[in-house]
Amino acid sequence: MYVDKKDYLLAKLWKIRKKEELFGNNFHPFVTNIIILLGYNLHQENMRKYNLDDKQVKSHKKRVKEALTYDIYERGYDGIRISQMLWASYFINLKIIEVGCLQYELVNIDPITKKNDKCIKIHIPKNTKLDIKSVKESLVKSKDEILKYFKLDRPKYYCESWLLSKEVLDLLNDGSNILKFSKLFDIASGNNCINDILNFVYGKLKCDDYNTLHEDTYLQRKIKKELIKGVIIKIGIGKLKEEKSWI
Repeated sequence: MYVDKKDYLLAKLWKIRKKEELFGNNFHPFVTNIIILLGYNLHQENMRKYNLDDKQVKSHKKRVKEALTYDIYERGYDGIRISQMLWASYFINLKIIEVGCLQYELVNIDPITKKNDKCIKIHIPKNTKLDIKSVKESLVKSKDEILKYFKLDRPKYYCESWLLSKEVLDLLNDGSNILKFSKLFDIASGNNCINDILNFVYGKLKCDDYNTLHEDTYLQRKIKKELIKGVIIKIGIGKLKEEKSWI
């Protein structure tokens, strides 16, 4: 995980959901936490190697700490999920920088063509409101940061998210920040993203009966109705439009 320079191992690990599949039946519930902690020295070394400024160092430490603690303190699990372990490794390996309200990951494969091509994948941190002004400021400022840390000039930007799902966007009002964000991209549909919907919208790993899902927010209510009707919600893969079209 910490020596996988071409992301082959990480791609396989992201497909694993149960710890038993990775560690067998006899494992300590904190094994995933321990693996993150084993990356501490490497993270320190990489932050020095890339000469991160104070703001980047602060955000990196914050995000790794979140990965270590969120599932335990916020969700009440007895250890963190494999996904959180992997997410922490992206920061430890310096695959991600944070600029304003968005995060930027250096990837080696174009998400749409699937060909080897260095580009940038945009991530949206938890609890980000996606204020369109803040989003645009982040995107503009990111160019210098990406060149500084990743040595990539004029990169292609992508965002692969349930937030860009056509099925989700069709449920939103015109004033929605998510809808405004989506208009920055040319979007294609990907695979079924029900696991992401359950995780990010409802805070669940699985659901056997959609009728039991929460209805605390507008989006929860709307998506729940679609799921009950049997609608397949597909992930949206967006390529950022040219800057002149949205500045």
